[in-house]
Amino acid sequence: MQAKKIISKLLLAFVLVSVAFVIGKSVTRSETPPASVADAGAVPAQDRVMVYYMHASFRCPTCNRAESMGEELLREEFAEALQAKRLQWQAVNWQENEALAQRYNVSGPMLVVVKYQDGQEVDFRRLERTLVLVNSPDEFKNYIRPVIQELLENK
Repeated sequence: MQAKKIISKLLLAFVLVSVAFVIGKSVTRSETPPASVADAGAVPAQDRVMVYYMHASFRCPTCNRAESMGEELLREEFAEALQAKRLQWQAVNWQENEALAQRYNVSGPMLVVVKYQDGQEVDFRRLERTLVLVNSPDEFKNYIRPVIQELLENK
């Protein structure tokens, strides 16, 4: 009988710690987008390609990995464009940014690559298979890389 009470209390403590961990992690990972992202109507100051990682309020390990892999791809293969600010990265909580979510028809985690020219959005691509390809790094890169290249090169 005493063993049952101890096990019950340990399980309850485990559940409480797990819930606190999940809440803490979602609070520390959620980001407040800058004004240009928060206001979907804002016009960028320069020609550029913006890569948005659209994530939900709750971030699972797969979602976090997709974000990391996307950022890594940009740093490794597009360093010059990043340095010149012709290419930029922004993680955005689509559940907290309705205007951006509606503009790009986002209802789940994905990358959205947007081309701005002369202060106007001229093209965008929704990369809906972002999460599906997380466990295949080469396919993930081969899916994203050509879209970014095309929009960077397309004048």
